[in-house]
Amino acid sequence: MSDPASLAAISSTLELVNKSVDLVRNLRKKGDDELNAAEMRNTLIDLLDDLVEVKSEFISLKAVLLNKEEEIQSLKAKLEGKNKPIFDGNIYWLEGDETPFCTKCYEKNSLVFHLSVAKANPSWGTSEHWYCRNCEASYYPK
Repeated sequence: MSDPASLAAISSTLELVNKSVDLVRNLRKKGDDELNAAEMRNTLIDLLDDLVEVKSEFISLKAVLLNKEEEIQSLKAKLEGKNKPIFDGNIYWLEGDETPFCTKCYEKNSLVFHLSVAKANPSWGTSEHWYCRNCEASYYPK
């Protein structure tokens, strides 16, 4: 709620609350003996008007807060979805990342480690594959 309209609404609501409190204090100071019926009635009418306006302002602020909360939740959901690895049946990938992540590390410990390319070694009978430097798991292309 750092936008200027919200801050202005909060400020005006606080001013109304302070004005209402001052009206009540004045009523209390003067007491029943010093106020005639017309003055008492006018002061109470002013107080009720201010309180109705305060209530209306708080309802508006509540609506603003709810909208902001919905926006925050929507942005959080988008952010979580954007950073969540996608499983291709063998390894995990992040959208836009050309290097996959280790399935074993992610599923076992929720760790996200990029895999390295291990070159083919014909004398060992291996082909080029992905290799995890953390857990030493190997992933071969399908």
